[in-house]
Amino acid sequence: MTFSATQGDPRVHVVHAIGSLQVGGAERMLVNFIRAADKEKYRHTILCLTDRGEMAGDIQLEDVDLVVHKVRMRNFFKDLDRLSRWFRENEARIVHSHMFGASMWARIAGLRAGVPVLITTEHSQEHWKKWWQVKLDHYLSGKTYHHIAVSEDVRRIRIDRDGISPERISMIPNGVPVPESTGVAEVGRKVRAEFGIDGSIPVIGTVGRMIEVKGYPLLLEALALARRSVPDLHWLQIGDGPDRDEIMERAEELGLSSSITFAGRRSDVGDLLEAMDVWVMSSTHEGLPVSLLEAMAAGKPIVATDVGGISDVVHDGASALLVPPRNAEALAAGIVKMLKDESLAKNLGASARERVLQEFGIEAV
Repeated sequence: MTFSATQGDPRVHVVHAIGSLQVGGAERMLVNFIRAADKEKYRHTILCLTDRGEMAGDIQLEDVDLVVHKVRMRNFFKDLDRLSRWFRENEARIVHSHMFGASMWARIAGLRAGVPVLITTEHSQEHWKKWWQVKLDHYLSGKTYHHIAVSEDVRRIRIDRDGISPERISMIPNGVPVPESTGVAEVGRKVRAEFGIDGSIPVIGTVGRMIEVKGYPLLLEALALARRSVPDLHWLQIGDGPDRDEIMERAEELGLSSSITFAGRRSDVGDLLEAMDVWVMSSTHEGLPVSLLEAMAAGKPIVATDVGGISDVVHDGASALLVPPRNAEALAAGIVKMLKDESLAKNLGASARERVLQEFGIEAV
C-alpha cells in the first residue's frame, strides 16, 4: 500500500522503518524529522511493518512515500525474503530503523539485500529485553553503520549492556516544532468544554501510552494525595494502551473516576496542552520523551520524575520540578507546590520554553 510511487527518481532513497505511525514519542519524532528533512537530495519512504497508524495522514503532503509492508514472526523467513526483495527493487540506499522490532527486521533484511548504510535510532533504555534479544541486538549492532541515541543515558546503556562500540553511537536529542504563541485561552476552553471539564478547576495533564513504564498507577496515588490540598484537582490523560482498563479500575477503587478524563489517542496534542495547568510525567524509565519537549515548547509548568534523560533537558528548580521515581508523596507535593505558587509555575514554564527554543527545537537539532 503506497501513497505516491516514484520510479526512476535520481535522489538517494532513504527508508525509515518503524512498526507504525501510532501516536507515540518515537513516531512523532519521525514525523517531525520528515517535515524538516532534505527532500532535494534524498527521497524518503516511511516503511511501516505492522500498520499505518493514526499519524499516517500527517505526512501525506510532505513529498514522502508511505508503505505498509506487514511482517510476522510466524512467517519469519517468507516475510524476510519479501522485505529484502522490496529493499532491492526499490533501490534503498539508507535504511534508518526505529524501535527494537522494526530495527530487527529492517537490519536483517537490509543485510540480505545489500543495503549500503544501516542506521538505527535508540529511543529508550529497553529494560524489558530478554537475553536473546540482547544477543541479537549485539550481533546486529556490529553490522550497523551507526547508532543514534536520543539521550546520553540511552547511549551509556547501549554501550554497557548491548556492547555497541562507543565510536559507533552518537547522542542526538529529539527535537520538536516550537509554536509561535502559547497560552491561548480560547483553545484551552474549547478542549475543556469538549470533555466536560469545568473551566475553573485546576487540571494536571499527561501524554503517553498507558503502559507500565509510564507509572500511571503511581500518579493515581499522587492524585489522591494532592486532592487533599487541592480538592477539585482533575487529571487529563492523552494516549491509550494495554494498561488502560487496569488503570481505570484502580481509579474507581480510589474514588477518582469522576476526577479523570481519558482522552485516548489524539493527534492534536498541542491544543490539548492548552487545557492543562501543570504537565506531569510519572515514568520509572525514559529516554528523552518527545512529550516532555512538547510540553516545554508549550510553556507548561512541569513536574516530572528524575529518570533517564529527563534531567539532561530540564533542571530542578530552574525549568521544572523533578522528584524521585516511584514516590507518590514527592510527586503529589510537587504538583501541589506548582499549582499553589503561580509565580513559580509561570517562571518555570517560561524557562522550559526558552530552553527548547535554544536546544531542542527541530531547527536547532
